Amino acid sequence: MTIAEETPKNTTPESYLIAEFGSINTTAVLFDTAAGSYRLLARGTSPTTAIDPWSNIAEGLVQAIRQIEGVTGRTLLNEHQQLITPERHTGIGVDKFAVLTSAATPLNTLLVGLFDEVSLESARHVLHTTYATEVDCISLNDPRDEGEKFSAIVNKRPEVVLIVGGTDGGAEQRLLHLIDTLQLGINVLSENQRTFVLYAGNKALREAVNNRLKEIAHVQVAENVRPNLELEYLDDAAKMLNSLYEDVKITKLPGFQAVQSWAGKPAMSTAYAFTLITKYFASLQNHAILGIDIGSNSVTIIAADPHAVKVHVRTDLGMGKPLINFLDHTTPADIARWIPHEVTDDQVRDFLVYKSLYPQTIPQTEFELYLEQAVAREVIRAAMPPDLPAYAMILARGAVLTNTPRPGQTVLMLLDALQPSGIFSIALDKYNVLPALGALAMTQPTAVVQALEAGVLTDLGWVIVPTGKGQSGQSVITGIVESEQLGQFNLDIEYGSIDTTVLASGQIANVTLNPNKRNDIGFGIGKGKKITVRGGAVGLVIDGRGRPLMLPNGEDKFEIVRKWHWDVGG
Repeated sequence: MTIAEETPKNTTPESYLIAEFGSINTTAVLFDTAAGSYRLLARGTSPTTAIDPWSNIAEGLVQAIRQIEGVTGRTLLNEHQQLITPERHTGIGVDKFAVLTSAATPLNTLLVGLFDEVSLESARHVLHTTYATEVDCISLNDPRDEGEKFSAIVNKRPEVVLIVGGTDGGAEQRLLHLIDTLQLGINVLSENQRTFVLYAGNKALREAVNNRLKEIAHVQVAENVRPNLELEYLDDAAKMLNSLYEDVKITKLPGFQAVQSWAGKPAMSTAYAFTLITKYFASLQNHAILGIDIGSNSVTIIAADPHAVKVHVRTDLGMGKPLINFLDHTTPADIARWIPHEVTDDQVRDFLVYKSLYPQTIPQTEFELYLEQAVAREVIRAAMPPDLPAYAMILARGAVLTNTPRPGQTVLMLLDALQPSGIFSIALDKYNVLPALGALAMTQPTAVVQALEAGVLTDLGWVIVPTGKGQSGQSVITGIVESEQLGQFNLDIEYGSIDTTVLASGQIANVTLNPNKRNDIGFGIGKGKKITVRGGAVGLVIDGRGRPLMLPNGEDKFEIVRKWHWDVGG
């Protein structure tokens, strides 16, 4: 009897293999039960093989799966390198397989709307929920004549046109006039391929828009993103745009169809899966969660609480190809300020160019490490949306954060980039499994809880950041730490310093905090509280450097930055 002929098992629970195709690496993770509950059994990582000389994403995936086979001793692929599914009664194969990806290029999207400050602003919010790039926009504010607008549509060749504008029951003729111009441009584009149109404007115009464009484009209709001036509703349009990314871009990845044939459901974007797990954490813990994924070709920021989630994806930022244009968002001096010794503007520019050309490279010297981490700080800062709410936990992922020589460097990068305040914990997706857990959470939430309880994430520790005024040498917060392992000792944190208390993973401590009368840790100015924290790889961190961070010029700056690295074990 061959492997393919073996009898499938008839028992539950099911086993899961989930593949994530990034622009640089492909990761496969295997979840199954051990000792009565779900665990991450193994993971494999291989370079993504979407480009020459392979031009077949299955090649990298097979290598990642072979690593899992080597670690577990479990056969997952048959002699033809096809996935064995469902799992057989002898233990070979796997029951379920799912695909996640951020490897496809972003959706080239044209925005059409009435006004930049209202409807187009909402359209951009929709655009930032997935991997999409705005190639141009047409609105009533557009100073170009009709011929120039027509030329822009034809020359930019958008894959998707997102049309917004008009409150429900509001203006009609002005938006229809814009759509008439759009119709002419799409008609020319349709000679080569049909454009996808997503309409999310005034409900009264749905039929008119469809009648004008249905013969030359694939038209889909979503709920109005701005049903009235006071309300912004993005969910429906965002869901449809994510589906378009999956249909238009993911399915075009070379070798994707062969991989997709192993799965029982469509592929999912990594950003969407990461959104699902961040929202899941918020519901599970009943707290606000901040998710950060800094990838090679994009940065995803997610703010979730038990009732709502906001997604912000930037495809013009990342630690790879987008760095070629990163100085449009920052300056060499902004990057250099995080490095504890002299660096020239030319050295910064050279690094950005080299890293954009060879994003898979890793730092070879201490100087390159400092430089890469300094760039990461500014990339995160550039990606942050305004007015982020307070949060109780940071979920962080991305190679520049997970592959640091010491965990303190990760904590310092996040604190410098985000400059948060209050009290929160930090968990690191060191094994690159959070999106996979997001996909799993849709159908197997129990498996997700059990995998998390088994320690699939790396807890870096808790952070306390007082805000307010202070002077060097002055205490901004005092307190007492009590734990069974460490006993009892006092805290006294000076303004301008960052302090780390050793509190190993799993250790519990009760911390009594007393900020001075000019500082706030989240309970009001000068008001303290007793809290319970859990240890992590870095311990308990108290950041008394003030907000916003202020760095002096000259040699003093180097000494201060060097001390910050030293104080967090970086």
